Amino acid sequence: MKTLEEFNAFADQHLSGDLQQLESQRIAGRSWLRWMWLPGILPVVLFFFFVIKPATEADAKTVPNTGVIMLYLVGGVLLALIVSFGLRYFMKRLRGAQQAIDYQQDFKYKIVKPIIAFINPGYAYQPLNHASREEFTESGLFAKRDYRVTGNDQISGRAGDLHFQCCDLKVTHMPLVTLRGRGADVVFEGSYFIAQFPRHFNIPVYVISRSTMMDKLLTGTHAESSFIETWSLGKKVLPADAAFNKLFMTYSPDVEAAQQLLTPVLMQKITALQERSSANIFISFYNNRIYIGISHGVDYFEAGLHQSLTNRQLLAGFYLDFTTLLQLVDDLQQNAGIWTSTAFSRS
Repeated sequence: MKTLEEFNAFADQHLSGDLQQLESQRIAGRSWLRWMWLPGILPVVLFFFFVIKPATEADAKTVPNTGVIMLYLVGGVLLALIVSFGLRYFMKRLRGAQQAIDYQQDFKYKIVKPIIAFINPGYAYQPLNHASREEFTESGLFAKRDYRVTGNDQISGRAGDLHFQCCDLKVTHMPLVTLRGRGADVVFEGSYFIAQFPRHFNIPVYVISRSTMMDKLLTGTHAESSFIETWSLGKKVLPADAAFNKLFMTYSPDVEAAQQLLTPVLMQKITALQERSSANIFISFYNNRIYIGISHGVDYFEAGLHQSLTNRQLLAGFYLDFTTLLQLVDDLQQNAGIWTSTAFSRS
C-alpha cells in the first residue's frame, strides 16, 4: 500500500496543474453565484416602487377603483417576470456561469478519478452509485426501520480474494410522531465500506464507538426511537486492550471467539482510525462480510464553491481512511482462526 508521502508526491506531480485550474474555476463560479441574488431581489424592489407605492398614493387621494388596482397588480407582476427572466438570461451568459455549472463534474473527472487510479488502476469509480438500504441493514447492527438512504461516489474492486465497495452514504429516519419543525433523524452520514470474503466469520462481532452522540442511537430494549438494539447483539466483550475498550463497546454471542478475532494489530488500526477521524465508527463482522461505517459527516468528493482547493486536507483524509480500511481487511485475511466454511444465521 502506498504511503501518504507517496500520495502527496503524486498530487504535487500530477494534480497540481488541474487543482490550480479548478481553483480559478471555483473563484469565477463563486463570484458569479454571489450576483445571482440580483434576479430575485430586483423585481421585488421594482414591483414595490413602480406598482405598490404609486397605487397606494393614488388610493389615498381618490376613491379606490378595483379595476385600476387590478391593472396595477397585473402590470407589476408582468414587469417583475420580464425583468427576472431577462436578468437570469443575462447572468447565465456572464463569465463564471459555466464554471459554476461544470465545477463539480470537472473536479471528479480531473482529480477524483486519477486518485482512484493511483491507489489501484483496477478499482472502479461510479460517481452516482452507493450502497443500498439492504446493504446497510444486513450488517445485523442496525435495527430494521424504514430508512431513507442516499449517497454517491462509490469505489469498488478486488483486493486479493475479497471484493469491496466504499461510498459516501447518508441514512435518515422519519419518526412516526414528530414535533413541529423537527426533521428526520440522521442515523448515519459518512463513509460506508463493505468487504466480502470467500470464507465466513465463526461468529458475529460488533464494535461501536463510545460517544455522547451515540446515546440517541443505542438502546437496551426494542424501541422505535433507537436504531442500535444492543440487547440483540450478544454479550459485552472486553478485549485485552484498555485504550480500545475506552473508545469502543464490543458485542458478540461468543466472547472467546470475539477476542480471537480482535487481535492487537487489528485493534490498533481501529483505534487509529477513530482518533484520526474523530467520528462515530460502526463495525460489523457478519457472515462473510465486514461492514465499516465512519460517521464523520464529510463528503470527500463534493467540492463546494466556497471551499478552497489549495488545502488538500480533505483529499489526504480520504486517502488515509480508505487505505486504512484496505489494510484492516488484509489483516483479517491473515487470521486463520476466525474463519469457517459455513455461514451462521442470526436468531
